[in-house]
Amino acid sequence: MKSRIAASGALVACLFHASALASGSIAAGRGISPRIAYTQGKAVTFKKLVCASCPLQRPELDRLRAASLKNSLEARDKDQKPGTPDDEHIQMLCPGTKAVGCDSDVDEQELVHYYLTRRYKL
Repeated sequence: MKSRIAASGALVACLFHASALASGSIAAGRGISPRIAYTQGKAVTFKKLVCASCPLQRPELDRLRAASLKNSLEARDKDQKPGTPDDEHIQMLCPGTKAVGCDSDVDEQELVHYYLTRRYKL
């Protein structure tokens, strides 16, 4: 009985871990680790999206706004956008059309998406 409970617990843990890593190049063994992705996503969010000279101010970033940003980020490659102001704001992130300092191949949009979905449990 104990082994069956332990096995089912391990299965749940594996499924949870796999779903947490299902985003683009953020995965174990390829890309960057989830911990680093979260940290980098947070840094980019507060450097390019939420700051004194950024499109959003700190009090504006709540769960509802994070969901709007998430929806815009998920629709970035689609023809039809959610139609929120955040569709324009995400263009400040590499590889966006208004992004600056995109020297590396880091996808800041993916990092911010990862951070927001984890931070706000979206």
